[in-house]
Amino acid sequence: MSLHDRARPLASIRTAMAHVRDGAATLVAVTGAPGMGRSVFLDAVGEVAARDGFLVRRVGGSRLDQGLSLGVVGRLLPQGDLDAGARRAAVVDAVVAAERAAAPVAFLVDDLQWADETSLDWLARLLADPEPAPLLLVVTVCEGESATELPGVQDLLLAADQVVRMGPLSVDGVRALLRDRGVVLADAPGRAWTRATGGSPTLVNSLLDRLEAARPPAPARLLAVARARPAPWHLRGRVAAALSSHVESVRRLAYCAAILGGVADARTVARVADLDPAEAAAAERALHRLGWVADLCEPPVLWDCVREIAEEGLALDDRTTLHRRAAELLYASGSPVERVTPHLLEVGPGEWPEAARVLREAADDARRRGDLGLAIRCLRRALRECPPDSPQRGDFLAALADAEQDTDTSAMLRHLTQAIPLLASARERAAVVASAPLTLFVFAPAASEMIESARATLATVPASDLEAVDLGLRLEARARLLESGGPDASAAAVKRLRELDPGPGAGTAAQRELVAVLAFVGTLGVRLRAAEVAELVRWMLDHEPASAASGYAAPSLMIACGIAAGADDSVRSWLDMALEAARQRGDERQRTRVLGWRALAGLHAGRLADAWSDARDACAADPGALDDNDWLAVLGLMSVAAETRDPLLADRLRALPAEPRDTGLPMRSLALQVLRASSATATEPPVPVAGLLATVRRTEEAGWHNQTLFPMGLWCLPSLLRLGETGNALEILARAGDRARAFGSPTTLGRVLRIWGTLVRERYALSLLAESVAVLRESPNTLELGRALTAYGNRLRAAGRPGSAEVLAEADRIADATGASLLRRWTGSPHGELLGVVLPGGGRLSDAERRVAALVALGHTNQDAAAELGVTRRAVEKTLTGLYRRLGVEGRAGLVPFVRRMAGEAAFRSGTLSDRL
Repeated sequence: MSLHDRARPLASIRTAMAHVRDGAATLVAVTGAPGMGRSVFLDAVGEVAARDGFLVRRVGGSRLDQGLSLGVVGRLLPQGDLDAGARRAAVVDAVVAAERAAAPVAFLVDDLQWADETSLDWLARLLADPEPAPLLLVVTVCEGESATELPGVQDLLLAADQVVRMGPLSVDGVRALLRDRGVVLADAPGRAWTRATGGSPTLVNSLLDRLEAARPPAPARLLAVARARPAPWHLRGRVAAALSSHVESVRRLAYCAAILGGVADARTVARVADLDPAEAAAAERALHRLGWVADLCEPPVLWDCVREIAEEGLALDDRTTLHRRAAELLYASGSPVERVTPHLLEVGPGEWPEAARVLREAADDARRRGDLGLAIRCLRRALRECPPDSPQRGDFLAALADAEQDTDTSAMLRHLTQAIPLLASARERAAVVASAPLTLFVFAPAASEMIESARATLATVPASDLEAVDLGLRLEARARLLESGGPDASAAAVKRLRELDPGPGAGTAAQRELVAVLAFVGTLGVRLRAAEVAELVRWMLDHEPASAASGYAAPSLMIACGIAAGADDSVRSWLDMALEAARQRGDERQRTRVLGWRALAGLHAGRLADAWSDARDACAADPGALDDNDWLAVLGLMSVAAETRDPLLADRLRALPAEPRDTGLPMRSLALQVLRASSATATEPPVPVAGLLATVRRTEEAGWHNQTLFPMGLWCLPSLLRLGETGNALEILARAGDRARAFGSPTTLGRVLRIWGTLVRERYALSLLAESVAVLRESPNTLELGRALTAYGNRLRAAGRPGSAEVLAEADRIADATGASLLRRWTGSPHGELLGVVLPGGGRLSDAERRVAALVALGHTNQDAAAELGVTRRAVEKTLTGLYRRLGVEGRAGLVPFVRRMAGEAAFRSGTLSDRL
């Protein structure tokens, strides 16, 4: 067996064994606090003694032995040889005779403190016998047990020739013990384990036992994961047994200290336990002898176990009383609210008059620290302290709704509705509605009455009341967003925008919020021109800090407008800063949102590789954290999935939570319909025509007319054409073309014209494709231009018209540049290439071929590629040789441009109806 940090105690044992061989009787007492490894050490002593030729007899004491006469020593001697008055020589001779071997004898007694009195007397007389006979007696005694103080045990400890104390393991000892169990830790985490366990081998092993059934976490999280799991039953049994041997006051002090968790001084712990100073001092001494520091709760893992025992063993009324006393005393002693709150959460309503106020303070503090879960728990608990119809309840409901905006928007809206009638004044009611997350009202028709009621309270407010004016602007923003699907909403929004005439100054936050809504509604209804929208976006983002970005604030609307209007530079730089801010805060949900936004921005700017990478990163983070109110992020992931036909993205989108039934535009449901329509293969059953047209109609009824931002009609075209619905497809294209012209977005108009040109024939097709190329030359989206050039060049060549070679050569140059950026995706995991990659002779690249080709095309040497892929250089060379043969190229010089162009052409074929290029 492995022993760590026990070299010196073992040396003492070997010295005692040498004395026994010289004919002496030697007593060695091994002491130590519970859990320090006395029994394991005694096992090692037995092995050492046996290897040295001793006849070893081992026995362990238990609580049951205390009621049995000679219960311990009766198990040491051969059956029938027990004699209370036996001399030492006779005892030794009896053991030797029983073993039929002439050798020195070693008696090992574990947990001597539980031995019965007659056994203790027998052992004492055996050692005191003046008759010479060699004997080694090694006993272990647990410090802190009440039985350790018995006279018989103390007499033997005083008579010991050597006392060996088992102390805590050092950091190196703990790391060695962990290494024995397959856990290798550096020095810093090793120190953390040592602090948490106090160097107790028993506690270290108990933590490792908790991890056996779990998926192994990262080494840095091992300790936290283990401590979060319940203590094993064997540890609970040992700790409970150690406490049960003491008087009630010791147990009460231990339970109170564990529940307080080391945040209170010794006096407060004693008061919570309802002990007088003398009782508390005696109980502290008893626990200290066990090695347990009550007021500091050290070692922490031990006190975790004591807390579990207390929570399970105490009656409900006793536990409630204890938590109430803890809350009162901690609050009275000036402890921070975060220390008081855990106890209040365990107490029923009406137990303490200060509960509601303290819980509200704790909720506010938790929100400042970013702990929304705790803030929500505190506010929900605080509501139980409030009278049903009181203004205080309304205030707490409003605070709860505010905290829930990033976790449960349906609950937030419900609590907001409940709060408004309870608030004392009209101004307060209006302020609560105005503080509700802005973009919640994109899909919340149920909020209409709440908005109108709040606006009515401010109808007669004078212009000199600036605070009320700001409230009015915020309410107007929410009302217009709520009504954005109305037939006249877009025209009215543009008219109001002209009245406001924003810029050049920053204006107030309320003004910017209203401008964002008006621009968004005007963009959706294509009543604003793209150039004007782009200017508004630049103005807005210049005055909104990206560090404070939220999924529900005005900038998210402006990001959507900027993507539609082609303001890529402003949008891209703002999103980069917002993403970095979310990473620094550790806000995974906001990071997922921003990645979805950035994926959409990259896709509309023609940066397919960047969009694909951001969408994959968002899915890796957890798109399931998004809900239907995160419509822009969902739209981004959906758009990239539809464009790339990436099965991973499609699968993760299907995992999005279902939206509420009363939502205005069910983004998740529409996303799944889009994915099915855009990725259906020829062997799959087609989507019904009625369903496709209903999907298009529903988006238009919701006011989403802008084909740049949400081209639902274009996405449904492949399925309509498969069903032979060419007429419906051309009608959708004509409507989309009219709206794209009205909006003035060259990218969208060029895309519509290119698709239209691939569906018609002869001169009309050439005319549409020529216009598509001309329009797209005004767009920064070179990917769409490459698609249009390819389609136009192929039609010119098929018609025998001049100029096709020049057009296709330009398309090849764009394919080469586009492919170079996409090759970064090829070097990654499986599914890293677009579905449109087809080899000249048919077939597809293998995973190894794809990654090797991409690395070489990106400029890596064979050795670099081998190191990147974790293979030999010879394996890379073999793969390259096969690629040269399959692609029909001459060496590396021919492979690089070929692979880049092949990747670019695959990108061309990834768009809607791009297979018709």
